[in-house]
Amino acid sequence: MNQNIKVTKRNGQQELIDMEKIHRVVHWASQDLKGVSVSQVEINAQLAFFDGIKTEDIHETIIKSAADLISTEVPDYQYLAARLAIFHLRKKAFKSFTPPALFDHIKKFTDLGIYDQDILNKYTQTEIQELDEYIDHWRDMKFSYAAVKQLEGKYLVQNRVTGDIYESPQQLYMLVGMCLFQEYEAKARMSIVKRFYDGVSNFKISLPTPIMAGVRTPTRQFSSCVLIEADDDLDSISAAAGAIVKYVSQRAGIGVNAGRIRAIGSPIRNGEATHTGCIPFYKHFHTAVINIFTRLLSRVLKVVFVAVQPPFSIPCGIWKLKAY
Repeated sequence: MNQNIKVTKRNGQQELIDMEKIHRVVHWASQDLKGVSVSQVEINAQLAFFDGIKTEDIHETIIKSAADLISTEVPDYQYLAARLAIFHLRKKAFKSFTPPALFDHIKKFTDLGIYDQDILNKYTQTEIQELDEYIDHWRDMKFSYAAVKQLEGKYLVQNRVTGDIYESPQQLYMLVGMCLFQEYEAKARMSIVKRFYDGVSNFKISLPTPIMAGVRTPTRQFSSCVLIEADDDLDSISAAAGAIVKYVSQRAGIGVNAGRIRAIGSPIRNGEATHTGCIPFYKHFHTAVINIFTRLLSRVLKVVFVAVQPPFSIPCGIWKLKAY
């Protein structure tokens, strides 16, 4: 490899590439892993280096190099890639591998309107410091590569326009627990929050997307799945579409009971007009989901309940449940 390659740092300055620094990071990430080759990861990554490459691009290249080596024969590359990804994520979020003090972190992003003000209203600084000491940030190293990419893409609080990430996975878990149990009696809730944190951070409890992504923010979304009833009149159908838009925007799964909508050819206002049938309205609900989903990165499950009412017969097709 050409040792004269220059690297562009985050502040815009350039310096010669430091392969020893890269080696130290990859070697650190490979600790306690079986069958992984540090040199193979480095060699594969070096093929993509070029003069003037940015430091963040170097790290992303190394992560991809490790991820490309994941196989059934050597599955531990998924943890090597994950640790490198966590290292990169923390550098992006905190400009350092070590997360900041939890109280300072919460106060900073509460002042910016990113975290819910209730966190500081419900918990004292002493309580937050106690919970901060309980956090085990090394549990981030237990994630697989796929899990880290899911967290980074869907769950961590971030600015999706600029790409700025504001927290680490362990901070996410602790803050969710603090918000869920903030109304509990002060003496009991500290123990409950710690037990909850242990459960989710050790993968014994699985949380739905709205709670993972919304709780601790002003969105305050708790509902994972919402059932919306649509009656057989325009006001109800319009209200159902409005509710779909609202809850999809907050990442909730949607169930629509549209079985009351009349079949095609049904009389309207004593035969003044004939009904278009339910299919156009199902498409209307579908459009409401798609219009909002295009602005979200999370997947939204939409289910439409259909009831076929005699004596009207309609062509029956196969309706697929789509996760957007």
